Amino acid sequence: MNPTRALSLLVWMVFAATCSTPQTAEAHAAQVAAATQGDGEGFTVEINAPTDVKANAPAAVVVVLRAKDGFHLNKDFPTLLDVTPPAGVEVVKAKQTLADATKAEETFASFAVKFSAKTVGEKAFTAIFKFAVCTATTCNPKREALAWKVNVK
Repeated sequence: MNPTRALSLLVWMVFAATCSTPQTAEAHAAQVAAATQGDGEGFTVEINAPTDVKANAPAAVVVVLRAKDGFHLNKDFPTLLDVTPPAGVEVVKAKQTLADATKAEETFASFAVKFSAKTVGEKAFTAIFKFAVCTATTCNPKREALAWKVNVK
């Protein structure tokens, strides 16, 4: 199994572990908050964060970058997702490059921000996401400020 596939499988296993009881698709969807954080020329950024996390248990937020029609991701640009966790939260890898992405294609990239919260309560994360989207004739570097919250029980 290639390393990218193995990491992707691990992320989804960790995510599935946070949903320990059998449930309907609707109930599962209610546990994950998806929010479009960035919607600009040539791209969208979506954050898929679990809404309920157990203290001292592994969890993951997935940040998805999508190029819009006519655009593609610039894989040569020094892409960087730089996460600042709140107090009481440990992030496995706070600074991720395109090489760390769970999936990176011509028009799509996803990053798993794996974390564990040591204390209960609402946790507010922030991040700076630097990337570039291009057309056949132009390339547009972007810098997006991201934010999301997770409720730790």
